[in-house]
Amino acid sequence: MGNLLFYIFVVLVILIPFLYRIVRTGSITFFKNSTDFASDLNYQKAEKIRIIQVLIGFIYLVFHGSIFWGWLNIGLFIFITFSISLIIEIIGSKTGLIFGGKYNYNSNLTPGRTVLNIPVLIPIAWIILTYMSFNLYCLISGLGPEIILNKTANVYIVPCLILMFLDMILDPIAVNEGRWSWNNKFRYYDVPLMNFVGWFITSFLVFFVFSKISFPTVLEERAPDLVQYAPGLLFIFVQLIAVRPCIERNLKLPAILGMILSLFYILIILTNTYSV
Repeated sequence: MGNLLFYIFVVLVILIPFLYRIVRTGSITFFKNSTDFASDLNYQKAEKIRIIQVLIGFIYLVFHGSIFWGWLNIGLFIFITFSISLIIEIIGSKTGLIFGGKYNYNSNLTPGRTVLNIPVLIPIAWIILTYMSFNLYCLISGLGPEIILNKTANVYIVPCLILMFLDMILDPIAVNEGRWSWNNKFRYYDVPLMNFVGWFITSFLVFFVFSKISFPTVLEERAPDLVQYAPGLLFIFVQLIAVRPCIERNLKLPAILGMILSLFYILIILTNTYSV
């Protein structure tokens, strides 16, 4: 099973930055002007690739979680994250509460089915990113992923911050691409700062509820670090790759934030590795 997870991890690393890019631009190129990303036939093809990538990531998460949390717990985590994120997204988009204002998803640029105008891919993305952020926290802190199953461990703050900072990089890109828009304009690339507080609150609620009702489990043996922390490594990789579209679209602050955070995480990992 460990080897299977490793191979899936490699596939994800290759697919995420390159496959979508090649299909989207129609060529192998490192940088493009923002004006070259108009919605066209290539975009429609690329979005199908995005759905496949999300599904692969989701399957990978399920297998990884089944090893370190058990099948029952990973199923519970998926249900909790999907339900909480979907409900909060619906409330936030309709009322303007939680995320700092009312917003609307562009159905033409966000593929897949919707629930009350919220694309189903959104709560699925919440599941994947929330899981990866916690795994990254475990990686940089030297803890095992099963720590959240310990009812006395309050380990929610840092992974929530990790996820919130990632959103400060990804949301400006999505708004610039027109995937969703806010009814009002805001100073941080048209995204309200309260939006990031909303991400923190949502992820904290997910971690808190899951940790309180999950079932304790004991690993029979410690898995290799590459297998154990692969989602955390992938999180850093996704964040670093997001720097490129930030630069292409002149999103300077998100680009700088992405580079600084990625370097910060890598330095912590290297420090922990060579200090052992």
